[in-house]
Amino acid sequence: MTVFEWDGGLSAFYRKQIVTAACEVAAESCGVDVDDVRASVRRPNVAFARQLAMYLCHTAANMSLREISDLFGRDRTTVSHACHAIEDRRDCPTFDKQIDFLETEFRAHIRKFMEAAARFGPPVERKGVRRYG
Repeated sequence: MTVFEWDGGLSAFYRKQIVTAACEVAAESCGVDVDDVRASVRRPNVAFARQLAMYLCHTAANMSLREISDLFGRDRTTVSHACHAIEDRRDCPTFDKQIDFLETEFRAHIRKFMEAAARFGPPVERKGVRRYG
């Protein structure tokens, strides 16, 4: 079996899928509609879910703030604020454990994308992918 170490080098097709998956994970964990997370809805619970999705893309998927801002249709500083807001809340041990769980699950989801990309589908940009085994 081949093991992958992923460094963020996916094609645009997979980056969009990762953002969609992050929105789904965040929406489910916050109890909001996934369509609201991608829309311009400003209700506090939806805004938090959107911040969480941006944070997951940045930390778990190693996407740059610019990539995330382009895919979410937001400004780069908005994504930066979202990541800082989630990181500031991680001081609470309960919240920190919840985010750790979401990051672990989301990384497993990304690993599935990588394995599928290695077998078939749109090409993976080679800049950040290392194959072992």
